[in-house]
Amino acid sequence: MKYKIAIVGAGNAGCITALHFYKHLRDSGDLEKFEITMYHSPDNHPIEKVGQGTTLTIPQLIADTLNMNWHNNPIGATFKSGILYEGWGKKQGEIFSPFTNMSVGIHFVPSKLSKTVLESGFFKIIEKVIKNPEDEIDANVIFDCRGRHNRDLNNYHNLINPLNTVILSKKFDRDHELTYTRCVATPNGWTFVIPNQDSVSYGYLYNQEITNKDDAIVDFTTRFNLDYITDTLHFDNYVAKNFKVGERTILQGNMYGFIEPLEATSLGLYISLCRCAWDGIFKKHSFDKCNIHIKEKMIEVQNMILWHYQFGSKFDTPFWDYAKSLPFKPDQRFYEVTNGNLDEEYGQWEHWNFENWKNGVQ
Repeated sequence: MKYKIAIVGAGNAGCITALHFYKHLRDSGDLEKFEITMYHSPDNHPIEKVGQGTTLTIPQLIADTLNMNWHNNPIGATFKSGILYEGWGKKQGEIFSPFTNMSVGIHFVPSKLSKTVLESGFFKIIEKVIKNPEDEIDANVIFDCRGRHNRDLNNYHNLINPLNTVILSKKFDRDHELTYTRCVATPNGWTFVIPNQDSVSYGYLYNQEITNKDDAIVDFTTRFNLDYITDTLHFDNYVAKNFKVGERTILQGNMYGFIEPLEATSLGLYISLCRCAWDGIFKKHSFDKCNIHIKEKMIEVQNMILWHYQFGSKFDTPFWDYAKSLPFKPDQRFYEVTNGNLDEEYGQWEHWNFENWKNGVQ
């Protein structure tokens, strides 16, 4: 009898989880012993259309599992050589944060990744709205990737972050010169600019308790010469107290945690959570130990992002005063990594990343 893995949701988290386990089981020779089923409901939970950036591990996973390359490119991937920070800190106008050894990440369109994964033939696909996974699904383990709106709020801690709202827009012209993500400081926060194959995605991030929505829209559309907005979303920054709920369910994606998209850390966290869940499911470690480990990774990402705000920006405004005032109390490992005493990543950054940033802003 096959071991059944169910994945509820076919957004970024659901797709990355499915591909991760497919690759792991294929490479270990155990694929025939497992059945991976994806449940999705496109009418009730449409996939994000805004561009998504990655770090290095995700393009490798996607290319390996989906046999994708720059010629066979169904997910609309574009090069991501790093991140260009514009207007952060006081020292210089631009700071480029590259990947190591001239490596590249990618930008892609989530709806195209979802379509490609669902049509890959690797997984059993069931189109159905799932409201209570443990009651409705026959599987040994369930990864709940239904998004932030289905959360039991009693199971979450808040994370520290200055932002809670994003306004989205697009320009339908490809920018062939843009081979990196732009993170542009504004008086009210910052804006991501992501190159897609046929468009450029914009996301204006701000704090709605500090900045009026109408003022934010005016600054956004004027500053970036945009004709319209496509959506406005409010978000919390949070992490689950426990990533395993019920008897069989693992929280994944925005069901587990969310923090602002600076440095594109979310997809890497999905992989880390998959590994933690596997260790817990197959008794390599206790679920309590796994839960502590993945939560520590989320806190590290919080601290890494807060690091960016400690140095302010070229704007002396209420938002940047607030951002700099947030409590920044990282653990000892942060100082070990940033001082170069520990050759490890902290929140997906290495020592040289922190040094590059600090040299650019001070």
